Amino acid sequence: MGELLACGRDRPLDPGAKTWQTFALPKSKSGCYSVYVDENDKVWVSDFIANAILRFDPATEKFESFPSNKRGAAVRQMLGRAGEAWGAESGTDRLVVVRY
Repeated sequence: MGELLACGRDRPLDPGAKTWQTFALPKSKSGCYSVYVDENDKVWVSDFIANAILRFDPATEKFESFPSNKRGAAVRQMLGRAGEAWGAESGTDRLVVVRY
């Protein structure tokens, strides 16, 4: 099962190496709020400013963005289970799921 980690602005945990590494989030103004690491060691980040959930693949060092379809979603907490990542949108009072 995945791990829930505190978001260390621009210094997320590399789940494979269990060490902190530095990488820049895709936007210059990061609104990183929380981090969830799934069962495949993909790192999911809620980006409050971008109004999106981001997935980082440590193997390819690439991000994929899953933006909210609602303005002002204020994506905050992340969690999940095998095959799903969940994000809480406090601005829209809804829970969103990304199935992978």
